[in-house]
Amino acid sequence: MTRPSQSKIPFVAFGLLAAVITALVYLPALGNGFVDWDDHVYVYENKGLALEGLDFLRWALTAVVSSNWHPLTLLTYVAEYSLWGMDPFGYHLVNVVFHAVNTFLVFVLGSMLFRKVLWEEERTARTGAVFAAFIAAIVFGIHPQHVESVAWVSERKDVLSGFFFLLSLILYLQQAGNSERRLLYWASFASFVFALLSKPMAITLPAVLLILDFYPLKRLNGPKDLKSLLSEKLPFLALIPAAAFLTVWAQHGDKAMATIEASPIAERLDVATRGFVFYLEKLVYPVDLAPFYVRPLEGEFYNHVFLLSLIATALITGLALVFWKRRSLAAAWAYYVVTLLPVIGLVQVSDMAAADRYSYLPSLGPVFFISGVVGMLVLRRPGRLVPVAVILLPLLVFSGLLTVRQVAVWKDTVSLWTQEIKVFPTAQAYMKRARAYEAEKKFAEAAADYTVVINNDGEGRSGLYMRRALAWKNAGAGESALSDLSESIRLSPGNYRAYLLRGELLMGSGELAAALADFEKALELSPEDPAALYYAGAAHERAGDRERGLAYLRKAADMGVREAAERLEGR
Repeated sequence: MTRPSQSKIPFVAFGLLAAVITALVYLPALGNGFVDWDDHVYVYENKGLALEGLDFLRWALTAVVSSNWHPLTLLTYVAEYSLWGMDPFGYHLVNVVFHAVNTFLVFVLGSMLFRKVLWEEERTARTGAVFAAFIAAIVFGIHPQHVESVAWVSERKDVLSGFFFLLSLILYLQQAGNSERRLLYWASFASFVFALLSKPMAITLPAVLLILDFYPLKRLNGPKDLKSLLSEKLPFLALIPAAAFLTVWAQHGDKAMATIEASPIAERLDVATRGFVFYLEKLVYPVDLAPFYVRPLEGEFYNHVFLLSLIATALITGLALVFWKRRSLAAAWAYYVVTLLPVIGLVQVSDMAAADRYSYLPSLGPVFFISGVVGMLVLRRPGRLVPVAVILLPLLVFSGLLTVRQVAVWKDTVSLWTQEIKVFPTAQAYMKRARAYEAEKKFAEAAADYTVVINNDGEGRSGLYMRRALAWKNAGAGESALSDLSESIRLSPGNYRAYLLRGELLMGSGELAAALADFEKALELSPEDPAALYYAGAAHERAGDRERGLAYLRKAADMGVREAAERLEGR
């Protein structure tokens, strides 16, 4: 009776070690702030978090945030808001803890899977299985491809849904085929429900259970078995239509789901084919990770990248069929494909081609397969354990260093879009970084980024020159601001705000006559604008036309312009 308890000590220790290493690698994330990319709608501008009583529960159950319905995720934010308000440290801490726990669960799941495949009574076999599970867990834990899911506060849904997804699989494996363990079956089902309430991507879990039945459980060997196993999973399957409906409802409510006209089927097939290979490429070679992977341009569809991706996908599928009797490659590939299907691009939700966060759970397919191969090598020749570990150690250290560097990308909004510009120097990325610079009061840097946007915009747009003019104004470059405002007016003569801002700058530089002309033009275009009334009143008063100036100021004061009221009171 003592041997089992003794063997469990190193088993738990290896899982805890993987979790602790993961947490240490992600410690720098605790110093990160929020980023102006969904964090504002989920947390720091989300008024729902401050609701009290049953109001917050009602809000969490019905709210659609950023085109998503995931009430359990929102409830975690509510709980955190009550603990540490808007301090980003706490939100990052919870994400890191969940990811570390998920790493431990990956170890447990891997141990159970490899036990079915590798474990015998011999000690060497147990060593191979535990070693394989540890490799899978540590790769999952510290791989830079998962940084987005952990270091981004808004991706709480990934780590939370991942926790319940993994827990559901573990509970299912513990009871599979044993009618005396029905409590574990319903616990697995409850975990599936919680996973769906955290993120609808968990909708693939029933299919994953069938894959586990195929391998390593080997309960699925023909049509008769399939019918029986589908019947066994009816409660799981019954949730799929409801989850799909709620997802489509949330996406359509915010008009986030692309129409066929906007994203034709042919383009979706191209993006999907590229995606299956793209995530494998980033798993093996995790460099140039970006927050926003740009979709191919119209002329780039079905080019050499698509053809290479199609060949690679067909090759892996062919190998899975060739080695069908061994089942392991077929099961790993099926898991990878199935779990990616909701986000591979067939249902186009945004104009992204891919996202690192989408690989959080799907990557386990290839990771478990490769780790299993390593475990088999160690099992057949235990003497290989040390040389294999020596080879893997520098690779894991390098992966950890890449993860630390990638965590720094999510430190703030500027660093986030700086990374995007390094990989995809699009006008959209420069625009986002310019706004982030403005929020940090780095106006000269913002103006430089707006310059890139304007240069990429062909003839330019009036609004872009207005934005750069404001940045130049706040940077103290009045002449540059005046030049941009004049160009904005040339492109859009009806832009009263440009006249108003140019008039303000002209008045500040002593060019009162020119300023008055701009203020009058602004009032002509927008007679009831309070700011135009105020500045026109101040300018006329300064020019000596007190009667007209006071008339404008009184009207502005009546409309709530505090400065106008103060100016009148000072008379």
